[in-house]
Amino acid sequence: MLEKKLSERKSFTVDTGNLAQYTELMMKRHVNSSAELTAAFAKFAKEGPGKLNLDSEPISLSACDLDDVDKADIKTTLKVFLPTFSPKLTPEAVELSLRELKLGSISQVILQFPKQQEDMEDEKWLEAVLRVWCPLEKMAENGKIHVLGVSDTDVERLRLLCENAEKDPPKIDHYSIDGCCAVPSELVEFAKLHDIQLLTHNDARTFDLCPNFKEESVKLFGESIRDFTVTWAARYTIWLRSRSVMAAKGYLVHFEKEIQ
Repeated sequence: MLEKKLSERKSFTVDTGNLAQYTELMMKRHVNSSAELTAAFAKFAKEGPGKLNLDSEPISLSACDLDDVDKADIKTTLKVFLPTFSPKLTPEAVELSLRELKLGSISQVILQFPKQQEDMEDEKWLEAVLRVWCPLEKMAENGKIHVLGVSDTDVERLRLLCENAEKDPPKIDHYSIDGCCAVPSELVEFAKLHDIQLLTHNDARTFDLCPNFKEESVKLFGESIRDFTVTWAARYTIWLRSRSVMAAKGYLVHFEKEIQ
């Protein structure tokens, strides 16, 4: 039944739910977010797929109950990992997160741009980035997003985006110091001048899922999942400001059937 229902769908999204409630996942030091996501899929696969409701959208692997949390006390960060510069992906991820978490707004939305950006000239890069940035600016204008940010963006491209963003330039730059010991001084100075937070992270610099992610997906959803590809993923984290405690952490992963 599980296989048949999945094969009939053209796309679906998986919500891991609150992984912070599982000690075995939180205590392990994962190499990066991709490894953590794969470990989560592996955990739920071991428990068996029998309780999955494939008629729901998204398909929830576990609950993320924030009903007892004071919404005025939370800080929510959504990091969206983009495999392409499609303008529809970012609003889709934000809207789904708001609906799943039952929130009216998200404190911070941070974009991890696709791998193809590495080979793009600055002019083409800016054109592509603004296509995904502008829809988020509209969501910020409507009060659904408070702050926009980027990930692993060097000082020249950060300057380009700051100068060309219509209303909301980035106020956060998630920066990986993997392979070096410090954030470049020029980037630090630019960030200070433009009130941009520099926050380090251990996420993969590009949208690369772990080699065994597909196999863990097969264990969880069956062979039909091989006909699908991941078109975007997002990680949400929710902190209680008053106690500096993480209340929730989870992933949304969107699959679409590959065109044969």
